[in-house]
Amino acid sequence: MTATTRANASKIVSLPEAVRILEDGTSLAIGGDMTMAPLALVRETIRSGRKELRLVCVGSAAIGADLLIGAGAVSGVEFSQISLGEYGAAPHFRRRFEAGTIAGREHACPTLIAALQAAVSGIPFLPVRGLLGTDYMNRRGDFRTIVNPYDDNERIAVVPALRPDVAFLHAYAADPEGNVLAHPVQNGRLLAQAARRTIVSAERIVTPEELLAERARGGAFVPSLYVAAVVDAPYGAHPAACPGNYPLDAEHVREYVDASRSNESFAAYLRRYAGAEGEAAYRRLIRTREEAS
Repeated sequence: MTATTRANASKIVSLPEAVRILEDGTSLAIGGDMTMAPLALVRETIRSGRKELRLVCVGSAAIGADLLIGAGAVSGVEFSQISLGEYGAAPHFRRRFEAGTIAGREHACPTLIAALQAAVSGIPFLPVRGLLGTDYMNRRGDFRTIVNPYDDNERIAVVPALRPDVAFLHAYAADPEGNVLAHPVQNGRLLAQAARRTIVSAERIVTPEELLAERARGGAFVPSLYVAAVVDAPYGAHPAACPGNYPLDAEHVREYVDASRSNESFAAYLRRYAGAEGEAAYRRLIRTREEAS
């Protein structure tokens, strides 16, 4: 249900209003993988025509990152992994990264998390073990080696803080004040704290009391302090899964992979699913197919 709150306190906005925060060249972080991906926000970003986004992929980011790359919205990507899981490599990411048409800054999983944690803590870098002697130290000029200030005999790698301009998250529920209940293992709270501004799409908008009741049953609570805006977005993770609400849509993911084989078929995919009619039209397409199956 849609709840009301004090005048001027609500953070609920429409999808077009939410992505208006983006400018060409924005550093945009997205969470989720093949679960809880913020795909309604991604599709709306494509509709908005934003270009030259500098993508930060937290987790694998999976189909969300690949969709933005395939739509031509991304100039560079900072990542530890981007894949479609059991459905194979992320086709647009792989093709464009190998061709050198997007810039890539590769992380190990611990370095990406450490970089975000440094931003949250307000410090310029954090040490990460296990990097010395690896090729990361050759390929990432911003990964440095310092002497452990507590042991002159030890050297340790450090990674710089990473503070995205904007972060997109998809959540189970949110209240109008911007408090959010997210997936417990998707680093949602860390990403919201690290980014300068965070936009959350939510399956449901509930009252603050209802959100607190749901919080007691589990999930990651992200307080409104770290949330700039909330979008009411049922099916906002589709075709990725939203556990407890809907499973991953395997048929749609296979359609996506097939469509990605050529520029013409992918352009048709974008017209069908990220066209100007918006998310209401997208949900009608999905429901029509579900009813027919």
